[in-house]
Amino acid sequence: MSTTIGSPKARPAASSVSLVLALALVGIAVVAVRDLAVDRGWADGTTWTGDLVDRLDGTTAGVPAVIVGVVLALVGLWLLLTSVRPAARTHETTSGPSDVWITRSAVRAVATGAAEHTPGVAAASSRHRRGRVVVTVQSDRPGVAAEVEANVRTALDGLSTHEVVVRTEEVKHDS
Repeated sequence: MSTTIGSPKARPAASSVSLVLALALVGIAVVAVRDLAVDRGWADGTTWTGDLVDRLDGTTAGVPAVIVGVVLALVGLWLLLTSVRPAARTHETTSGPSDVWITRSAVRAVATGAAEHTPGVAAASSRHRRGRVVVTVQSDRPGVAAEVEANVRTALDGLSTHEVVVRTEEVKHDS
């Protein structure tokens, strides 16, 4: 029996939005229970929602109300789009036969480490985008790019099938 494991994903964006909305609903529930207690005579005071409705009575739709309405509509649209947006992928599958996953930052770290351990390389950095690992090396040797590419490919063998591109920057020594 073989089961396919889906790729690891980040927490959906809707989770943080739902937390904020849940806290807002708890706040509304607290106000409603307080107003119920005041209305039934279990507590002294006036209801907060009644006072709010009395203050808003007779209010007309002016420019500030329209601005608030547009802002609330935009926030609602943003919340709707956030709730249906899928979670971001955090890992990618390795090229081996097993279900092993690796992060993009790990691929960059392996590529940078392999490049830095190449003789003649003073410093190295890497980027990982669109199926390519771009390694930038600083060296004083003219033919180091092919050696760095071979070392990086060897280090990434079994971890990633991405194309490896090496860019060199010449380092000049002060004499």
